[in-house]
Amino acid sequence: MSSSAPSEQRAFSVAVLGRTNVGKSTLFNRLVGRQRSITDPTPGVTRDVVEGELHLRGLRVRLLDTGGYTLERGDLEREVSRRSLAIAAQSDLTLALVEVAGLTREDYALIDRLRRLEGFRDKVVLVVNKVDGPKQELALGEFQALGFARLAAVSAAHGRGIAELKELIRQAWERAGGALAPAVAEAIGEAGQGEVGGQEPAAEAEPAREPRGELRLAILGKPNTGKSTLLNLLLGEERALVSEVPGTTRDPVGGSLRYKGRSLHLLDTAGIRRKSHVSEAVEYYSVNRAIKSIAEAEVVLLLVDVREGISDQDKKIASLAVRAGRGVILVLNKCDLLPGRKGELKGIEDKVRFAFPMLEFAPLVAVSAATGYGTDRLLSEALEVGRQLHRQVPTGKLNLAVKHWVAAYALPVRGRNVKIRYATQTGSNPVRFLFFVNSLRLFPARYLQYLKNRIRTELGFAKVPVDIELRES
Repeated sequence: MSSSAPSEQRAFSVAVLGRTNVGKSTLFNRLVGRQRSITDPTPGVTRDVVEGELHLRGLRVRLLDTGGYTLERGDLEREVSRRSLAIAAQSDLTLALVEVAGLTREDYALIDRLRRLEGFRDKVVLVVNKVDGPKQELALGEFQALGFARLAAVSAAHGRGIAELKELIRQAWERAGGALAPAVAEAIGEAGQGEVGGQEPAAEAEPAREPRGELRLAILGKPNTGKSTLLNLLLGEERALVSEVPGTTRDPVGGSLRYKGRSLHLLDTAGIRRKSHVSEAVEYYSVNRAIKSIAEAEVVLLLVDVREGISDQDKKIASLAVRAGRGVILVLNKCDLLPGRKGELKGIEDKVRFAFPMLEFAPLVAVSAATGYGTDRLLSEALEVGRQLHRQVPTGKLNLAVKHWVAAYALPVRGRNVKIRYATQTGSNPVRFLFFVNSLRLFPARYLQYLKNRIRTELGFAKVPVDIELRES
């Protein structure tokens, strides 16, 4: 094996770090090439570590947008700063972002902390942002006097200097000889981490129709239902901040893990609230991002606080997911806080089923994100839902089944000759079927539910939404 093999298998990690509102997320989005982090003039918008990827002449770079550094002494602010500095220390390279308008007290404090890093001169690039033209370049002398071995002048908003910055990143990788920081895997979740709960990958061969690639899971729900706690538990690390303050998670925060031989990508999103409660522009964008994540996911884990029960917002999320054809798992979190767990839980499960008639097919799993209870079953259900989403039924088998269904329960139309001529599966993930009938006008709408129930119970789609389109032939 050549010496370059490790760099081909593992990404070179680069952290973006700076004080609040200096343009970290704008620079991150510019480097990644798409809007991954939320950008807004409100200080402290990015609180969690947001991950993206860029490629530089075959080099795969893992870019990390940190929550930033601040001198504010609130508990949440201190935790954001602590974790951001930890990520910088454990990354292969740090982009220390400042603003050309001048250095602040927080900038000097951050620079002092970065100078303490081992290998500081090779591991840190000072990036001066908002250098929009020659006028701003005249102010660079102040920054060159800070003693950084490498300095990049950029305008993240307009793309100026980005090519030169990418070249500095590539040169840093060359200086490292392709070697990666040893603690990166532990700190931020490197690919190749172990199974959940220490389990080893299943040894047996996967079924022939097992879906390939990552199974994408979106964790959705109201604020403070435990989404970030669940994400951290499943990934085995602190990727998302956990706080009692509603709205702590604003950017989607993701990570990957392997479970029973399958790769899963988890996405934690901002809690979805009623529109009347979405007063900040930042939170508005977060809600839209959460809704967009339904389109990007295959399976939605709808988290409900078992003590609060179902809300109208939960129903709206479920409705969006079903209409998009996504698999849904109802996750009753914080079940460890129920005094009489078994008795109370059964009653709550019955209430949830009654409140969610549109999700009669969806698995329901009780968990405790704080203790880990129920998470093995949750991931097993997610794998099964993923398999069913990708299932394909041969046309011949489907039409033979339809023939038996109609014989068992004839079309409820008296004195009229209404027939199903032919059926075929037109899609998977989402699961769609097309039925050709001789009359759309006379076909009884209630018969569609009968067909969906038969498809679910007899053809292997018991836990996913099924859509049927009728076409006249």
